[in-house]
Amino acid sequence: MRTDVRRAYHIARADLLARVRSRKLLIFFAVVIYIGYLINSGSFGVFYTVSNGPNVNGALTSHLVGLNAGMAGSAVMLLAGFYVLRGSLERDDRYGHFPVLTSSQTSKPVYLLGKLLSNIAVGVLTAAVLAGAAVVNHSIYGVGATDPIAISWPVFVMVVPLTVFVGAVAMLFGTINLLAGTFGRIAYFFGAIFLLSAQSARPETAVPAAIPTTVKALDIVGLTLAYDLTFESIHAAVPGFESSFANFGTGGSNAQTFRYEGGPWPAWFFAQRLGTVIVGLAVTLVAALPFNWFQATGGVVGKVRQRLPLDETPSETATQTASNPQTPTDTTDSAVSTSAVGDDVTIPPVTRRGAGGFRRVLTVELRRLLRGQPRWWYLGAGLLAVVSTGIALTGGGTEEAARGLLSLVAVWPLFVWSQIGSQTARHGIRPQVLTSDYPVGQLVAEWIAGCLITIVVGAGTFAIAVATGGPTALIGVAGLVIFPPSLALAAGLWTGSPRLFEALYLGLWYVGPLNGGFVADFAGVTARGTSLGVPIVFAAVGVGLVVVAAQTRRVYTNLG
Repeated sequence: MRTDVRRAYHIARADLLARVRSRKLLIFFAVVIYIGYLINSGSFGVFYTVSNGPNVNGALTSHLVGLNAGMAGSAVMLLAGFYVLRGSLERDDRYGHFPVLTSSQTSKPVYLLGKLLSNIAVGVLTAAVLAGAAVVNHSIYGVGATDPIAISWPVFVMVVPLTVFVGAVAMLFGTINLLAGTFGRIAYFFGAIFLLSAQSARPETAVPAAIPTTVKALDIVGLTLAYDLTFESIHAAVPGFESSFANFGTGGSNAQTFRYEGGPWPAWFFAQRLGTVIVGLAVTLVAALPFNWFQATGGVVGKVRQRLPLDETPSETATQTASNPQTPTDTTDSAVSTSAVGDDVTIPPVTRRGAGGFRRVLTVELRRLLRGQPRWWYLGAGLLAVVSTGIALTGGGTEEAARGLLSLVAVWPLFVWSQIGSQTARHGIRPQVLTSDYPVGQLVAEWIAGCLITIVVGAGTFAIAVATGGPTALIGVAGLVIFPPSLALAAGLWTGSPRLFEALYLGLWYVGPLNGGFVADFAGVTARGTSLGVPIVFAAVGVGLVVVAAQTRRVYTNLG
């Protein structure tokens, strides 16, 4: 037992040291610090809506700031922590650590427990960074005396237990081939949104004592907790206040203000957080079943997939591993050794350098982006293109149908976009590209290929949008065609991985095209966003990102 604990500790320590050296964790902490600033400067926080009057905000006392910081940290950990915590299994597989671990007789549960401890350590650091930022900012912008304890302890109580759950799910997804790539990251995003939306199951007129137990059990971020803790303070400051859902934002300049000075926390919340930890530990044990030391995405699931008649042959699998970003070859490092390309992959002979020019490079990039996608993706893309084209030709489209189809077109090519920019690093071919005749042209060809695929998939939808919304709908078309591949190119080139792009883009898509937030409406789904030219702004930003990416590639080429 003592030996297993020591092994788990050293696995966690080594993994944490590898993480703190990466830019990804530093960027994550920078985002957390910025959120802490927004909370304590009054730019962002929890408010309640009132049907017959202005919204209700809380004065920035130490206790309310700690509660706000805990909720914000939980939201960040739920939505972005998954993308930060995953990848450690792939890193050990890539650098050949698994044979060393197996020779030390380390069991799979002990190994995964060590990885979970590393995830928990990241959660503790995240809570410490957020709490520290909250204390410093409250001393500048806060109301009343700054109480470091009142500000800090809610952050740790709310964020660290959630990290256990998110980190365990990240490991589980990393052990299952189907969930190890882009599909798994998208599936997690929607699962996290589902957990957040579970709070809407609470009856709006329910007082804290009448909130259903299921809603409390699913209070993953702490919205119901905030309502429970602040209800009496709100009721005292706003006569006639009955009930309302908590929202994140500013609440408006004319909002009414209540003052929350702390109080005993309900026992149900501690039970909920304890349950979150238990579920996380259970998920870690479940992850040991599909985990395979020498093929991180094999195990039980891999054996089942190998017996399916539609599964790839071994040679096809090796080729796909080298070319498909949905396999666990996704990395968080900026470069990968050339061993990422399998020995079975053959390179066709080149008889003349530069043969075919830029058109040949563009054709190669189109083929590379489209090859290796799952069959259901091709089927969905075909149906989306054919059905929307049929609707456009028959003139049966409406504005509502156009909005829905635009939202779908804005997310379906994500599997293709996520490959842009990071392929050269993930497949270990950056030196070959930098020494080729078209180092910058290859980058631009990737971007153009992504734009062309978007046009093909969304051609019918774009026609419906123009037919129902007039020529101004072309503004949204420009934003949707240009911005996503541009963001993928810049993020992929910078990080060598599609994860940053997927996390940023899914957040923008959820706020903008899916839910109608005009500020993030790069696809022209909302009339207000189109009238304000928001998609054009996103398109211009996209072109700027391409220019910066091309200049970066040119600099590296000259240095080489």
